[in-house]
Amino acid sequence: MTRAATTADPDTDTAQPPLNPQVPDEVRRPSTFSSLRTRNFRLFASGQVVSNMGTWMQRIAQDWLVLSLTGSATDVGITTALQFVPTLLFGLTGGLLADRYPKRRILLATQVGMATMGAALAALTLTGRVEVWHVFVIAFGLGLVTAVDNPTRQSL
Repeated sequence: MTRAATTADPDTDTAQPPLNPQVPDEVRRPSTFSSLRTRNFRLFASGQVVSNMGTWMQRIAQDWLVLSLTGSATDVGITTALQFVPTLLFGLTGGLLADRYPKRRILLATQVGMATMGAALAALTLTGRVEVWHVFVIAFGLGLVTAVDNPTRQSL
């Protein structure tokens, strides 16, 4: 075969058919961010960036709030454990739910749940009625919702 008829791949010794010059480069070579060309994925990705930043801030604020309420490093450790142990214990169940039910509905429910818990913690804190057990319950609830949210989001 002649060089004009085929192009050789430098990594292998196999010959490939020539590229179609009528196909734009964007179609031929997918880029790292080619998924961002889809409007729905852009909306999803930007929403997830905002949501994840909010969740991270809430987790830090919970630990800081417990430290300011009790001054106990042990209570901060309990709060951290309550945030992450549900994912360890119920992560497989969250993956099962993600596989069995519509992912969009699950994500909407988990995001509403996370927002509700964040609003409840904010209301308790701003009114001055927050107690350590409130933060523990909200941290555990956030962990439970995260156990369903993470596998659903990752499979989407």
